[in-house]
Amino acid sequence: GDPHGGGGGGGGASEEAAQAAIRAALPCLSLLQALAEILAPYCPGGHSHFASEALGLHVRRQLEDPLTLGSGVASRIPWVPALCRARSVLPLSVRHLYFTCSSLGASRALASLRAPGSAAPPPDEGLALGGGGFLVQRVGGSLFERGRVFGRMMQQPELRVPELARETVEIDHAHAGHEDRRPLMVWAELILEAHAKSATVLDVTWRGEEGHGSGPTRKFFEKVAAELASERENETCRMWRDVGDADKEGLFPAELPEDNEERTKRLRRLRLIGLFIAKALQQGQKPGLFLARPLLKLILGDRVGFEDIKDLDKQLAAGVSKVQEWQELKSRVMEGGEEMEEEEKARCVTHVNEELRMMENENGEQVTYDNLDPYVAQLKEDCVRRFDIPQQVEAIREGIERVFPWRSLRVFRSEEIQQMLWSDIEWGEGGLEALVRPGPTWPKEREQVKWLRDLLLSMDTRRRRAFVRFVTASVCKPAASNPIIVYPQVESSPPAGVGGQGCDSKLPTCRTCVNFLYLPNYSSPAVLQERLGLAMWEEHIAFD
Repeated sequence: GDPHGGGGGGGGASEEAAQAAIRAALPCLSLLQALAEILAPYCPGGHSHFASEALGLHVRRQLEDPLTLGSGVASRIPWVPALCRARSVLPLSVRHLYFTCSSLGASRALASLRAPGSAAPPPDEGLALGGGGFLVQRVGGSLFERGRVFGRMMQQPELRVPELARETVEIDHAHAGHEDRRPLMVWAELILEAHAKSATVLDVTWRGEEGHGSGPTRKFFEKVAAELASERENETCRMWRDVGDADKEGLFPAELPEDNEERTKRLRRLRLIGLFIAKALQQGQKPGLFLARPLLKLILGDRVGFEDIKDLDKQLAAGVSKVQEWQELKSRVMEGGEEMEEEEKARCVTHVNEELRMMENENGEQVTYDNLDPYVAQLKEDCVRRFDIPQQVEAIREGIERVFPWRSLRVFRSEEIQQMLWSDIEWGEGGLEALVRPGPTWPKEREQVKWLRDLLLSMDTRRRRAFVRFVTASVCKPAASNPIIVYPQVESSPPAGVGGQGCDSKLPTCRTCVNFLYLPNYSSPAVLQERLGLAMWEEHIAFD
């Protein structure tokens, strides 16, 4: 330090040196991110292969500091945003925490302390008593949920985290027998517009139904997402290209019409879609809205090129790839030079011309071996031009801006946002072991659980989605942190017969709020398939 009392100046110099070191490290982060983008497809874990758990823990501790959260300075810590924007450097959970802290307001940031962490409180730590809400205690640099408690504070130090304020809206929309009511999309637009700037938790109830809380609210987001992606809605607004193929590649905006009135109508609906996306992310809802990955890349401001056409139109991408193979064959012929015999060259040229005989370029000329290169270049240019939708992207961004800055989403990759809004129903044998687990009262080797997993493996996509909806009341596959737990169905009296055959007449039941499936002790896999299929169908009739 300064012997003449210049300690303050020395502290300022140290801070400037630290800032300079951070700025010097940013190019390294950019280089690491670029390398991750190149190498991720060849690594077993993809982008997660490059994420640093140690660095993620350091950032998490910084973000979990109550003073940082309450003051809203998380986004102004210089090195944290830079690390989070290098998407492959930090785990998704850490980047999502930063998004919550920096973009969703101090109240939601503080509420994130109540979210279950990766660790659990030590077993010898007694529950503190307080006057309501959630009590959170800092233990070993981490914040742990202490549970809802009542009474007088008995331990120190403790931090009481208040619950978020909630706002309930009742919907009385048009449906069978009540066609004179407002359509669902009218309700959705009114609710989303009124709730755009609100930081409260949105709860939706349905007039004439007893349910309330997370279930009916999830139903609202899922029904609105299904309506936005429906062919009926698209016939009205003409927002999407190829709605019938959306299950394959996702939804992508159609070209805007020349008519000003129709153009304004479509852009307004796209702003509503942006607002819907933002509210779903803010509320932690997974509505099942399947957006094409190139659209999400455009919204994030990422570069979109010819290599992204496979995520928009697989058939077109396959056709262009076939033409590129013939171009590569031409290149090998030209590079062969004198080493390749003239007869072999002629045979290759004839083969290429034969494959191209039905193709014409933009001038109406037949494509041949000689003009193949400009034809391939034109094909690529036409593919990239399909992504030229600046007005549609800007309209969606404007809707997102109603809730939080759209640039705050740049801490995520396009596929991560896609999975936040929608999840596929693809699973393998290993994935099913994590997704469908036996409860503590059933051993892991229970044959009914094995039969259930074998049945799920044999299901097609439609039946898989029906099963997930039956157990979870959602169209999206549950997260690994919230799997489907299988319990034996409680019997009111001992089953008759041998081998549990008295259970064969019963249907499986479930508790959708916690993803519990109660399975009778069926006597064979065939009985399980028949009774589960009937239960799924009856749920579809009752609640669809």
